[in-house]
Amino acid sequence: MIFNIYYINFPKVYEIKMMLNNMLLAGQTVEKDKSIEGEAYLKTKLGFNILDIFKLGEAEAGGNIKGSGSKKVLETFEIKTTKSVILDEVVKNCNNFNGFDNVSEGQLIKIDDVKLTLENEAELRMVKFMNSGAMKDLVVPGTNGLDMNNLFNSMFKDYAYKIKGAIKNDENILIKIPLTFESEFESSYSVDDLFVGKVSIIGLYKGKIKIDDLKNSFQYFQELGQLQNTFQTTATATTDDSEIEESHYTTNEENQTFNFTSSGDGKEYYYIDLLAIIQNVNIK
Repeated sequence: MIFNIYYINFPKVYEIKMMLNNMLLAGQTVEKDKSIEGEAYLKTKLGFNILDIFKLGEAEAGGNIKGSGSKKVLETFEIKTTKSVILDEVVKNCNNFNGFDNVSEGQLIKIDDVKLTLENEAELRMVKFMNSGAMKDLVVPGTNGLDMNNLFNSMFKDYAYKIKGAIKNDENILIKIPLTFESEFESSYSVDDLFVGKVSIIGLYKGKIKIDDLKNSFQYFQELGQLQNTFQTTATATTDDSEIEESHYTTNEENQTFNFTSSGDGKEYYYIDLLAIIQNVNIK
């Protein structure tokens, strides 16, 4: 099987491969030995009429010709251990997938012809912007010189792409890819390349979950901040000065907040602990 890798969680794939077979072929030597041996005997019987005159009889000449040859060819092949080679053995041990009715939790499966869509796009774009260094020298009043860039880096360590996938029998899967801000994808691919055409998903089935079950620190602090704003708004409304409002703000504008969390549509998805995303290659 030949395939192109979009994404691979190599540590997970490597560990599974080692449990299947912990031997890696490092080199190969082929020897070819050719030998030739031959033996010939030449016998010639000579007769001379002139010798009959002198009664010398007949003369016989003979000879042996022997020959031998040997040829030895030594060929050495170097075996490259690449991510594709290691992943290929994992793919060969995947269970046949014909729907989730016959799949139990923990099974290693490969799902073909999956159409992917990004669930948390608005939130993701904001996270990438905040972690791109645009706020590197930002100083917030009242924070005593707190480095906001380091704060964002700590908050986004467990952030991930939340990706939904639609398969043939109208079933929907959910996967996530950790965001590293460097090179999550192979061969200079980006997340947007996953949504062009259909791909194959390799991973472990983990049961049904909802989108909001995939928590992260950024979402937690965002929800915490919204909760605090709600408490502050409620407390302000109960004071004696609650009737005094600034002329350039309306009550609705004050209560508006940026909500970048996932949609939380309430639906259940088949969650796959992702090992790799590949594209099958058809060759002649």
